[in-house]
Amino acid sequence: MSDYIVCQKKRNNPRINVRICQKKCTEKNDCKEYIAHSKTAIETENITLPPEGQAVALGAT
Repeated sequence: MSDYIVCQKKRNNPRINVRICQKKCTEKNDCKEYIAHSKTAIETENITLPPEGQAVALGAT
C-alpha cells in the first residue's frame, strides 16, 4: 500500500506519493507534512509485537 501526503506546494492535485516527494522535492526538509509522515513512519517501525502476535510454524499431519 502506498503512502500519500498532501503537498502544499502543488495546486491542482496536492496528494503526492511519499517516495516521489523524497526523491524530487527540494523543500522536503522544511515541509510539515513530510516531516510528520517521517516521524510516524519511524515510530511504526519501532513497534514490536507481543509474544502472542508472533507467527507459529504448523506441521503437516
